[in-house]
Amino acid sequence: MDAQEALARRLERAKKLQEQKEKELLEKRQQEVVGANHALNVAALLASGTQVTPQIAMAAQMAALQARTLAETGVAVPSYYNPSAVNPSKFAEQEKKRKKLWQGKKDGDKSQTAELWENLNFGNKDQNVKFRKLMGIKADDEGEVSKPLNDEGLKTLQKQEEMFRNLDVQYEMARSQTHTQRGMGLGFSSAFSRGMDSI
Repeated sequence: MDAQEALARRLERAKKLQEQKEKELLEKRQQEVVGANHALNVAALLASGTQVTPQIAMAAQMAALQARTLAETGVAVPSYYNPSAVNPSKFAEQEKKRKKLWQGKKDGDKSQTAELWENLNFGNKDQNVKFRKLMGIKADDEGEVSKPLNDEGLKTLQKQEEMFRNLDVQYEMARSQTHTQRGMGLGFSSAFSRGMDSI
């Protein structure tokens, strides 16, 4: 029960973290809307003839750039980054790559090698089920995977079965040689040479 409780706690923490991230993202978007409004205010100040410092103008330009990047890419640059030091479009590309890298796979997405591992056949149903359990492959209730393979996958499975048969034959040959031909080979003297030494 302790493991289940720990898992439940981890899931609760993960949900809280996800909710917190969503809130932060919403706040960032609101701040960017405010930044875009700030840029409009600077433009209005310039139009009215009031003096605007270079810092205010630069901040307005950066806010407009961030707002445009957010509208185009959907990714906001965090407020703790220096807006003049970070390229918003490059940051958005990095964030998209990071999300793509760390997102989980969909249920239907399986590579060809995964299909081969699932359909690997050891010649015995019990061994197949045991192998799938050890590998963490989820299969149907009867222990068989219902999804058929393509032609290339079937060829690969046939090659694997042939390789397993060859390995079994080679193992049996080596085993029989080690048990039946003891005392023969390099370093051992034959019975004939022993008889010649005694004469």
